[in-house]
Amino acid sequence: MLRTVVIHAALAACFGHAAAAAVIYSNNSPLNDSFTNPTGANQGQAVGSTGWYYNNVRNSGTVGISSSLPYASNGSVFFQSPSGAAKADIEYLPGAVNVAGNYLSGASLGLFSDLQSFSYLWYRDSSSTVAPHLHPVLRVLLDADGNLATVGDRGGLVFERVYNGGSAPADAWVSDTITSSTFLWNFGLGIGFAANINATPYAYDATLAEWQAYFPNAVILGFSAGVGSGWSGVFSGAVDSIAW
Repeated sequence: MLRTVVIHAALAACFGHAAAAAVIYSNNSPLNDSFTNPTGANQGQAVGSTGWYYNNVRNSGTVGISSSLPYASNGSVFFQSPSGAAKADIEYLPGAVNVAGNYLSGASLGLFSDLQSFSYLWYRDSSSTVAPHLHPVLRVLLDADGNLATVGDRGGLVFERVYNGGSAPADAWVSDTITSSTFLWNFGLGIGFAANINATPYAYDATLAEWQAYFPNAVILGFSAGVGSGWSGVFSGAVDSIAW
C-alpha cells in the first residue's frame, strides 16, 4: 500500500505501490485548525473522517492544519510547544477508538516487514528556543507480536536527524526519507525505552532493516508526526507530505 497525504496540505503511503496524493482538509475553514489542551492528560480530535487525528496533545501543546507555515499548497500541519511539558502529534490510525479523549489504533495497516520506506517534510521556525537539533519527528507505530488483542507490546520507532548525521536548519522546508539503512530508536514494544537491539554499545543506531528482523511478526498500527515531551523551551514548526 502506498499512501500520500497532502495537507491542504499532503500526508502519503509506501508498501511498494504508487498512489496519488490525498488532500486532507482542515476541520475549520479557511485553514485555521488549532487543537490544544491545557491539561496533562493526552487528548485528541479527529480530522474529519480522514483517519487522521490530532492526538496526544497535552500541557498547552497545539497542532492543526493551518496556513501559518504553508508548503506547496496553502497549508501544512502547524505545531507549537510552549514548554518541556507540552506535546502534540498528528497521527494516521486505522480503525481508531476513543479512549478517555485520546485515540488508539484499532486495526493494522499490514506487516512491518513489508515497509520499504516512509517520508515527510518538516519545518523548524527560527523563533524556536528548544535545543538546535530538535525538529518534528516521524514515527511508525507498531504492535510487536502482530496480535492486536495483546496491547503490552505496542509502541513505535522514531526518526530524528540528530541520530543520522543531519542538522535541523531553521526557516526552511526539509525533506527526509526513512529507508532500510536509516537509524531509528524505539519506545514501548515490550522492550523498554530506547532499547539496544544490535551488537553496538549504542541504543540509537539500529536501522529499519534491523528492527524488521528483530520484530518479524510486527504489524503497523499507524504513522505519527509530532513535537514536544521534554523539549525545554518553545518550539514552532510544521510538517507536510507524510508518506509511506
